[in-house]
Amino acid sequence: MNASRNSEHDNVLFDLLKQGDEAAFGKIYKFYWVELYNAAYKRLPEKEKCQDVIQNVFADLWNRRETLELENPLAYLHTAVKFQVLKHISRKPKDSFFTESFENQLISPMQADGELLDREVKGLLELFIKALPEKRRKIFLLHYFEGLSTAKISVQLNISQKTVQNQLTTATHALKFRLTHLFLFLVSFYFAFFS
Repeated sequence: MNASRNSEHDNVLFDLLKQGDEAAFGKIYKFYWVELYNAAYKRLPEKEKCQDVIQNVFADLWNRRETLELENPLAYLHTAVKFQVLKHISRKPKDSFFTESFENQLISPMQADGELLDREVKGLLELFIKALPEKRRKIFLLHYFEGLSTAKISVQLNISQKTVQNQLTTATHALKFRLTHLFLFLVSFYFAFFS
């Protein structure tokens, strides 16, 4: 984190961003990029995917600049990174074309900038996490929200690393399944009402 940065300075930059100030956006990008990249990398240790995640966060920040009400910009950005990582890991490679097509063809024409998808996925994610068995929920939250490795989780919960990996695999597959069904529902909704 940049030592010269403080919350008052951040709030001024975000106020300027809201007014469409590109220089302020550039400073926000410069100040936060490394910190957010590192947060993403803890959860998704793949360089190119993390770069994509951070680019998505900043693109979304710019696209929504006029409507965002940010009391705590840093908390907002970290939450956005967590959400983008979860969206990213929930996509199977074979689903990527479908997902990109879905977002490009359905969400963009509705001028929602992804807000409909984000809202639906966030709601589904909250329900999904609440429905997980207690041990699996703890492991899922520690890994994807706290950024802990499977080794650290196994020590913290006093269980084998293999158990942690199995629980994460089970939870991730279940989440992918639910998100695929959500996408299918939204596509059918779109074609039923907007075509």
